[in-house]
Order: sequence, then C-alpha cells, then structure tokens
Amino acid sequence: MSKITRLVIIIFVCILAVAAILVGKNQESANTNASPAGSNLPRLLDLGSHTCTSCRMMVPELDALSEEYEGVVDVEFIDVNENPNAAEPYLIRLIPTQIIFDADGNELFRHEGYMSREDMAAKLLEFGYIPSQPQD
Repeated sequence: MSKITRLVIIIFVCILAVAAILVGKNQESANTNASPAGSNLPRLLDLGSHTCTSCRMMVPELDALSEEYEGVVDVEFIDVNENPNAAEPYLIRLIPTQIIFDADGNELFRHEGYMSREDMAAKLLEFGYIPSQPQD
C-alpha cells in the first residue's frame, strides 16, 4: 500500500471520528437541555407548525391536556418553521412530534404524527403523571 493511500485512509478515518463525536454531542445536548429553565415539572413538548394540518388538529388536544395536567406537567408547543433554532436540539424528523420529558429533562417517550389527547393522557399516566383536573 502506498504512502498516499495510507494517508488518505488515515484522513478519512479521522473525519469519520470527528463526525461521530459531533453527532454524539448533539444527541447529548438534546437530552441535557430538554428542561426549561426554572421548571421542576415534567414536560410534554409538541413540535409542529401552524401551517401543518395534523399539527393544527393537535391544538385542541394540547389545550385540553394543558388544562387537565395544570401544575403537574408543562405542555408546550414549538413551531418549527417560526423557531427552527429552538427545535434543532430535539433532532426531529417529521412533524408533529410529541416528546415527554421527566422533571430532570430526560426524554421518556417520543411519538411522530398526530396523537389524540386520550393517547397522550394514557402515556402520561403510564409514567405516573396524574391529571389535576378530571378527564372527560
């Protein structure tokens, strides 16, 4: 094997190693920065857009869930078109995406696509989060 071939292989391996390190740091930042400042509550985050049909269908579902879990779980929405930098750490592939975080900001669950209030409430209950308001 020639010296040039060895050098090309070494450079290629180094580039792959740097890329793997950067991807790992991005995934770590998504988990470590998941909890909003000042909040000690678990969080249900919906990433979507005001122009997406499935995302618009989620609005009343999230509003109802926010009322039911007031003081128990923070329910938040990020419009990925209006706030791409805010959505970037979550490494979403499609919208809408719902992510449930515990009080420490650790991701517990991720769902892609429309999700009904009932299904989200069932998932929150599965993690031990009991609604503060009675469900319908």
